[in-house]
Amino acid sequence: MELTGVVDLIYAAALGEGASWQDVGDQLMNLMGAQRATLWLKDEGGAPGNVLMRADSYDKKYAQYVEIDPYRAAALEVGVEETMHRRGDVRLGHEIIPDASYVKSEFYADFGRISSRRYMIGGLICTTGVIPLGLHRDAAARPFDEADKRTLSLLLPHLQRALQMGARLAPVGSGFAAAALDSVPIGVIVVDHEMRVLYCNAEGTALVGNPRSGLSIVRDRRGSSANSSRLFAHHPADHAQLCRLVGAASRGGAGGGMQVRAHSSVLAADAATLSALVCPALRHLSSSARANMGTSVMHGAATVLARNLLRSSSLPARLLVELFGLTRAEAEVAVALAGGVTAEDVARKRHVSLETVRSQIRTILRKTGASGLRDFERIIALGSTMHAMSAARPVSGDG
Repeated sequence: MELTGVVDLIYAAALGEGASWQDVGDQLMNLMGAQRATLWLKDEGGAPGNVLMRADSYDKKYAQYVEIDPYRAAALEVGVEETMHRRGDVRLGHEIIPDASYVKSEFYADFGRISSRRYMIGGLICTTGVIPLGLHRDAAARPFDEADKRTLSLLLPHLQRALQMGARLAPVGSGFAAAALDSVPIGVIVVDHEMRVLYCNAEGTALVGNPRSGLSIVRDRRGSSANSSRLFAHHPADHAQLCRLVGAASRGGAGGGMQVRAHSSVLAADAATLSALVCPALRHLSSSARANMGTSVMHGAATVLARNLLRSSSLPARLLVELFGLTRAEAEVAVALAGGVTAEDVARKRHVSLETVRSQIRTILRKTGASGLRDFERIIALGSTMHAMSAARPVSGDG
């Protein structure tokens, strides 16, 4: 499979649309000539696991040596801020751990030597935390080289964007029907490389209709594209950046994130009003796509995910107390989790142990009736939408 095919699979897996992470792992190993691939993500219950390969005897054996894995130890030393600075940075195994040190390590002598862990290439992905990606070859294979680095460096940003996109659209679940997208409190706007709008969900329509948001859709009445609608940002610098990101994503790049400011005539302060994430477009989100085409990246187009920074995207903690019988502490943890904060960050900010937070998460899931954290996020997203609609509705008198 070519590189573009792997990119398609990455977005499909992240959004649960016709492909699994194991499919991605199989194609990554095939593309990179590797025997093993690792990407550790948490399941709905919060337990981490390698999603790129089916569980086998290797995993049970690795569990005995995970604490002395030198590559894992090196990844744990890198913080979120440094990962953001090193975005897209791919390194060969010897650039992380000197080769002489690795082959003399207890990990390699007792485990790596007999388990396809001789040569390694990897990089770090940053979402709400630092996630290492690794590919491994055995001693009979050749080492990874600079050409392999260039290939993986093209895929790493797509993995990051796909995971971010999946997290933001988590309330929708699989099967992005228009009605489901309209329930998401995030604007979903699909545009072509010239910023012509191909699709806009209900929240996106509300955002572009609000002059405080910093984004608008205008009718183009000139040239061959007469009567088409185009997306633009009111602030000139923001519009230029948005066009660059859309152009990059529509040409097969991974896009990027930015903040959008309202026009100075609308808000006195030059403050951001929207957070926008630009990703490659998914074919089934375009109104021009034929039905049942399957999920794939639609080249020549990009998706803009926009979140209103002036409005809370989660339920107030007091409502979680009233609705689900959470304690105040549990409600505050729930609000943080719904906002994308990790359990580790919650524990650190609240000055409590990680086990305390994990115990609170189990209680939150039980009280809300959620099957896992993703299901909990759907419940909160739906409640947030209903709360926003209720708050915006004018109150009329009786009789």
